[in-house]
Amino acid sequence: MSETDIKNLIVESATKFFSKYGFHKTTMDEIAKHIHKAKGVLYYYFKSKEELFNEVLKQELSNVKTELSKIINSGKDYLTIIKNYFLTRLKLLSTAVNYHETLKADFFEKYHFVKDVRDEFAEFEYTQLTLLFRKGNSEGRLDIKNVKSTVNMVMMLLKSIELPLYLQNKYHEYEKTIDELVTMIINSLRSYKK
Repeated sequence: MSETDIKNLIVESATKFFSKYGFHKTTMDEIAKHIHKAKGVLYYYFKSKEELFNEVLKQELSNVKTELSKIINSGKDYLTIIKNYFLTRLKLLSTAVNYHETLKADFFEKYHFVKDVRDEFAEFEYTQLTLLFRKGNSEGRLDIKNVKSTVNMVMMLLKSIELPLYLQNKYHEYEKTIDELVTMIINSLRSYKK
């Protein structure tokens, strides 16, 4: 088994344990036992449980970014892309259990090691939405007066609904309403110029 295979095996096992039991209740011993390796093997690849959790979170958000990038590059019209982006983002993050844990105030206050991964995801989103809105504006498909401000507000809106949707487990309860909300946002961005 190659070093890459072992590292992937560790991350895969850690993903299962962190998703099921959370960061606090998962131990490096459990992860090592699950893959039939000595605990020292885990520490060879990851200096700490925090570093391992960071890698799990990074991969979880990387999968979300990959799917969102496909939507951005789909070649569809801007309003469809934006709508699909918002709906897909919320749906994918509804299943990102390790990301949910980082939304907990006590977790984030004590474990700043997740800040870089979360910031990287936020920067990705900010960049994608800015490029999309600017391009839509320049082609006359969108009517956004201040792209920077609009992107900031959209991101605040998305972040503000994460706690009830994910931590309170209400995503499925509000899925149809989310679609209506996104449609209202899209309609507000539309250019009605002839």
